[in-house]
Amino acid sequence: MCFPRVIWMALACMLAASAMGQDVQTRIAECEACHGAGGASTDSDVPVLAGMEAVEIEAAMGQFRFYDRHCSTTTYRHGERPKTPLNMCNVANTLSKEDLAAIAEYFANH
Repeated sequence: MCFPRVIWMALACMLAASAMGQDVQTRIAECEACHGAGGASTDSDVPVLAGMEAVEIEAAMGQFRFYDRHCSTTTYRHGERPKTPLNMCNVANTLSKEDLAAIAEYFANH
């Protein structure tokens, strides 16, 4: 059976979107490793992200991206992640604008 080109293109787009969704879920899990499930941090030195406005989260990450905000070094706090040192400036610089927007929306809705 031969599918029209439009169907192949639609399938390719769906697969790409699915892969991107998995990547964002992986990034969210990384955030939750410090900020807690749903961004509900229980550590006094780790901000609660749950319920923050998405624009606030994106603005804070922009400050980290450009080193306009202090970037203290810490380690993952929750789960089975390696306890390797990291800081929010480095994290912010690994996120695409699209991933950051998706992550910010996720935490804004928790």
